[in-house]
Amino acid sequence: MNFANELIRSAEENAIESTLAAENLMTNSNIGSLGRNIDLSDNELANQLQMDFPLVDWLMNTTPSANMRGKYDAGNLPMYKDDDNTWKIRLPFTVGTLPPEDTSGECCWTPMELAKCGKETSLHLLCLKDCETMLDNFILKKQRFQANDLINYFMQKGETIKQARVRMAEMSFVWFQKHNIVLGTPDTRTATLKPFNGLLSVIEDPAVIKVAGTTPLAAFDSLACRYAVLGEGDIVYACHPLTYYSLQREIVKGKNGEYPEGWTKDESTGEIKFHNHGFIKDKDIPVDEDAGVGEIWQLDGTAVGCMMFTSFIPSEEFRRHTFSTNNNQVEGCAAECDYYYNAGLVFCTNPNKLAVITDVPLSTNCSGITMLGTDSLMHPDTIVPIDRA
Repeated sequence: MNFANELIRSAEENAIESTLAAENLMTNSNIGSLGRNIDLSDNELANQLQMDFPLVDWLMNTTPSANMRGKYDAGNLPMYKDDDNTWKIRLPFTVGTLPPEDTSGECCWTPMELAKCGKETSLHLLCLKDCETMLDNFILKKQRFQANDLINYFMQKGETIKQARVRMAEMSFVWFQKHNIVLGTPDTRTATLKPFNGLLSVIEDPAVIKVAGTTPLAAFDSLACRYAVLGEGDIVYACHPLTYYSLQREIVKGKNGEYPEGWTKDESTGEIKFHNHGFIKDKDIPVDEDAGVGEIWQLDGTAVGCMMFTSFIPSEEFRRHTFSTNNNQVEGCAAECDYYYNAGLVFCTNPNKLAVITDVPLSTNCSGITMLGTDSLMHPDTIVPIDRA
């Protein structure tokens, strides 16, 4: 026997000995280690659903919103394409009277004359695309979630995988739309924002007054001066929950046992109001935790509104289903895509009725280690934020 054959024989003997040793170790049954799937049903959402957009809910229900929606439904909303091929909407005209003619040297006055003022703004289309290969589509329309699967809000026992994916696409589109209604501008493009005339583009109008909020109560007193001249309409104040909490702590009774002039505070809930106007707490309103300041937007429901072409979960009229072929046999040589569409805008007919209080100090309790682990909830960028560290 040569050296090579001896090495082969030695290797074979070692392999047999290893196998026997393994068999001697595994003298028990394999029941329990074979045929079991991981049970994923014991799970919970990492955080609460971030699907509440109270400011959008308020905007969609103002009087100007209802009026514009009625015109759109009736087919007489004034829309046209400009020279840049952009669709524009003419906003409702404001009408007033001109100063009277000077008749100081004459016997009688003359009637005053009317004047009108009209603005226009652009429309933007929002969309979401969801595609599957043909093979995936055939399978996912048949497969259903089982009891041991990752059953939760997004995947429900008994429904097909395709049904869950359609629901996720619809939820995602709702989230994107409402986020854009508050923070969209015609020039903004981010992971969550597309070009859109949102409320932020209205607030950034130079005609909207900006009031320094370094001393918050003094800033509100400045707004009250404007109310004395402009009158008080359907006013609300929108701010981030942290800004609201910080302002809430400023509203305390003085030595006379009264709250500051113009303020009320519910003794049981702590809810505050200024001139009987309430607050909307919305996480989309800007707040800078690092600088320790927030903003408060004064909005008037007689002057601002939002109009969308269809519901946030689009009707079938605003959906498209496409089929395209390819050369990939594994994928079924084709793919199908679902498209979800909506269009609209946020608009304002009188910027004098709006205002922004800037640089409102946040409570010192709302900074540093106190807020550790809340970054993803401060400004949610997804439906259910999860710590991916």
